[in-house]
Amino acid sequence: MTKLFQHLILTRFNVDLYGPKTKARLEPNAWMEHRLRLFEAFTLPSIAAQSCQDFAWRIMMDSRTADAHVQTMERLCQTNMKLIFPVRGANAWLSGVEPGAYDLLTTRIDNDDAFHRDAVAALHETYRQNRKKLARPWVMVFPFGMIFDLGARRGWLMEYWYNNCPTLVEDGQAPQTIWQWRHNQIPADVPRCPIKDIPYWLQVIHEQNLRNAIESPNALRKIHKEVPMQPKHLAPFGVDPERLPAA
Repeated sequence: MTKLFQHLILTRFNVDLYGPKTKARLEPNAWMEHRLRLFEAFTLPSIAAQSCQDFAWRIMMDSRTADAHVQTMERLCQTNMKLIFPVRGANAWLSGVEPGAYDLLTTRIDNDDAFHRDAVAALHETYRQNRKKLARPWVMVFPFGMIFDLGARRGWLMEYWYNNCPTLVEDGQAPQTIWQWRHNQIPADVPRCPIKDIPYWLQVIHEQNLRNAIESPNALRKIHKEVPMQPKHLAPFGVDPERLPAA
């Protein structure tokens, strides 16, 4: 039976961390130690908790990553999780993906964020409902999510249509993946299909990213402080509120 689609979840973990263009605020090894703690607490359990597991998760590591950190990631690898490394002149995301008469879905998620446990299921259902209606390529977006301040142990509902976890639907014959664009620079002529019944993503604010994003003015992001979030509300994202790391 011909497959209808294939779904890849894509995470850039530490690409360019070790070069002059790095935006990290810590020395690379310290940054990795801090980010691995966040990854284990938020992103990893969130993907493991997905109610639909019909996807493959690819995590891109910088080729200069210390052996000890590569080994830690290999230890954490699950059945549908694969470490990949950049390949000059090739799209490493697509290594081993055979072109074919199917749709390729690629979803972006950062290494310190999380998805609601029904996010993948919602993407697949929305794809099936719209695959004959929209011309490829088209994008599925989750407009609503939660922003969680790890240091303060509190958060709020956020509405952000240009968030960092869109899903691209494209022809499997010659795909480019969602990483061909920055998340907030997807061309305006690419159709967007919103999935907005519940908050589907969790953005974690901590000392090494945009901790001031909660108060920073941004016309595209709306924080609903009338809808607060406590650690107990992390459970639907697969996160154990009793095992949160330091910010």
